[in-house]
This record gives sequence, C-alpha cells and structure tokens, in this order.
Amino acid sequence: MKNILYSIIKLRFVFGFCLISTVSMAQDSEVAREARAYIEEDTFTIWNVSDKKEAVIFANMAYIREEPNSKSLLLDSLPVGSAIKFIGNGAYNPTFIRGMELPWYHIEYTVNNKKKKGYIWLGLVSLDVKKDPKTGNQFIYGFPWKSNEEDNIYYWCELKVLDASKKVIASKSFPFYHNEQSYTLAEFSDPNGTPEAKSIYSIQFLGEACGISTQVFNFAWTGNKLIDLPKTTSVSDAGVFYYSEELLFPNQHKKGKKLIVKAIEEGESETDINDETVSEIKYKVKKSEEVYEWDGKSYVKKNI
Repeated sequence: MKNILYSIIKLRFVFGFCLISTVSMAQDSEVAREARAYIEEDTFTIWNVSDKKEAVIFANMAYIREEPNSKSLLLDSLPVGSAIKFIGNGAYNPTFIRGMELPWYHIEYTVNNKKKKGYIWLGLVSLDVKKDPKTGNQFIYGFPWKSNEEDNIYYWCELKVLDASKKVIASKSFPFYHNEQSYTLAEFSDPNGTPEAKSIYSIQFLGEACGISTQVFNFAWTGNKLIDLPKTTSVSDAGVFYYSEELLFPNQHKKGKKLIVKAIEEGESETDINDETVSEIKYKVKKSEEVYEWDGKSYVKKNI
C-alpha cells in the first residue's frame, strides 16, 4: 500500500513539474515571439541613433510606452527638451505617423528624480542638440511631419531654441528635400560682424558618397530671435566636378557692414581620370557670387 501511495505522489510531482516547465517554456517562447515580432534589424535613419550621445525630446510632448507601439500602455509624457538615453541601438516596429515610417527605440529617462525605461517613437526625438556657449540656450531641431505628395516629397524641419527652463523662446521652420543625405549635425560659429547677431547657427544635412549634396541651413541668433540667412549647398564627384557655396560675413569680405556674400565656385575636370600616369587632377574653375543686404528685418538678395 505504501509503495502504491509513494508511486502516486511521485507521479503527481513529476506531472506537476512537467506542467510548470511546459507553462514556463510556453511563456518564454511567447516573449521571444513578441521580441522577434517587434525587432527590425539594420534600420537606418538620418537620426543615426547611438547610446553614446546626448538625445532630447523634440516634440512639444512625447508619449513613452511600455512596448514599442502606439497602443501600448502609456508610461509617461515627456515635455520638449527632456533628456533621454538610448538603450542599445535596436530599432523596433517601424510605424507610419505624420508621413514618416520610423521605428521605436528603448530608452532610459528620469521623472521626479527616478530613472525609468520605456519605448519612444523616433520622430519625437531631436535630430541633434547643441548649447549656445554664450547664452546657455539649447538649440534642437527635428521633423514634425513629412510631405509625400507626388513630385513634392520633403521633410518639414523645425528649429527650436529653449531657455534654461526648457521654454521655447524662438523657432524657425523650413522644408528639407532629402536626397540620400546620410547624417545631420549642427554647429555654432562666430558672426564676424553680422548685424545684430551674437552667433551663427547652421544645420547641416550631409552625404558620404560622391554626387550626394550637402545642404546647410544658416541662421543668425540675436539672443532672442532667429534670422534666416542664405542656404548653402555643395556637391562633388571625385575627379569629375565639384560645386561649392560659402557665406562670407562683413568682417570677412570688407564690402559693407550690412552685406553677406555667397561665394560660389564650380570646377570641371580637364584631366582624364582613367590615365594612371596622372598625379594631379586639373580643373577648369568658374567663380561667382551672390550678395544679400540687411534691410533691418531680413536679408534681401541684390541684383548685381
């Protein structure tokens, strides 16, 4: 009788263990399936996401989700300028919102001095962030939406200036026509005598291959407002041609305190690049310029 009872108890134990193991394996398998369903490998965007650089919220308000989709549980709402940190570089579940198909990323952020984790849709994150060394104001820019109309495809780019309290104190918007540019960055430079300007702020969209243009959107920062400056473009094809534009400010060209000069240079190769004996490529160079005059409100192109 004892042997029979022992066998029954042993059988129940084995059955229970197997049942628990089966449920546990099923749950693990379900989690793995969910991860595989969301993961999107080798996703490339002009954001160039990295867990090694600073990132901030670009949208006026960004929703942080428990999982990488817009219907998942809302964990927190982060206002513009909030600092976040990407956890790894994994891109999940590309989602089409406001004309842009972009993935979700796992992030770490802080609310009420408490570190938390969640997922954010990439379109809510600034493309780059820089602090004005003179004022401490934070400059961020991003894409609120994208136009996908036939023959008129572009990103609408918005630049925002935030003060120490993360309040937006100035902004500018412009269309950016993407032409295979692979990354973007911004920088400050000396105004070199530009009227009312404390610094020059430039947003660059750059390409890493021949024939892909670099587009630079320039602004004068007065300390409380942004002034549009002429846009510049450059492009080249190694050994074949090059085209470049550069802005020269009053202290650089000496042509007038209210003038900005756009210096343009074009070069066309006069050398056979297939000739292996050639050590230096010679170009037929053409130079020209455009002149813009400050009228107290904006820079107006002059007819010369």
